[in-house]
Amino acid sequence: MKTIIHSLLAWTFIFIFSFSQVFSQNDKKKETPVDTAECLEFTGKFDESMKNLEGNYTVKLIRNNKVIQEENLKVKKSFKFILKKNMLYTIKVEKEGFIPRLFSISTNMSSKVDLEELFKFNFETNLISQDLYHQFDDDDMDFPLALISYSKKCDCFEYDKKYTAEIMTRIVNRLLYGA
Repeated sequence: MKTIIHSLLAWTFIFIFSFSQVFSQNDKKKETPVDTAECLEFTGKFDESMKNLEGNYTVKLIRNNKVIQEENLKVKKSFKFILKKNMLYTIKVEKEGFIPRLFSISTNMSSKVDLEELFKFNFETNLISQDLYHQFDDDDMDFPLALISYSKKCDCFEYDKKYTAEIMTRIVNRLLYGA
């Protein structure tokens, strides 16, 4: 009788172990690799309000809280980064004596989106003097100025106009009215 029970226990263990191995192998097969092909040429520069600015500035491309690319440029020069599909990026524009600007970019998109050519996104920005930092809420200075993502509607990358307008309105109101 003990032999039969031991045999049943052994077979049960073998069956459960084999069954779990099949499940874990099937789970691995279901994982599809994430498409990280290059998808976006992201360029930027300072706008006309900064035309008298001298010296250099730094632009950092950040992914997973790590700087993955950095450019140090003359203020008259624009920067360019090539971004990969299905990633979250931050671009940080810095110049000594000024408050850094952040831009958040999501390159998440369907695998059905045609990538024969890179999408292009170009923007112009300005910076605010570090001397004025105390006039602003930390959130307005620490959060990205723009949230940029792919839109199916236009088959392009665009920024969230409402989000940017709200932040810009708060910044301008603080500068002009202290409110």
